Amino acid sequence: MFHIPLSTLRAQFGDIDIYLFDQLLKGRIQKGMKLLDAGCGTGRNIAYLMQAGVQVYGADISAEAIEQTRRLASELAPALPARNFVVADLDEMPFEDNKFDVVICSAVLHFSRSEEHFKSIVH
Repeated sequence: MFHIPLSTLRAQFGDIDIYLFDQLLKGRIQKGMKLLDAGCGTGRNIAYLMQAGVQVYGADISAEAIEQTRRLASELAPALPARNFVVADLDEMPFEDNKFDVVICSAVLHFSRSEEHFKSIVH
């Protein structure tokens, strides 16, 4: 049986969610696409994408998390502008409509403050 050591996978893909890994395997995220990680936190789901030629953007309500994501981007993909990563509540995104080819939002919606806030984030 063929076995890939976990350390090898982690070194290449980081700690991405299995759902994102599935989308990568299906070819739904490609080099050159514009991708927004809505609720990016410290960038764990976009570290691989930064290095794979995806035009990555991120938004999170935490200024500290965005600062960590910017540092990560400066190390992994220095050509990505720091302005791609913004502090914002997901119901008030500073990006124009239809800017992105792909939007990911993993383990975020349960942080909504109310049903109304949840609906506005999804919208």
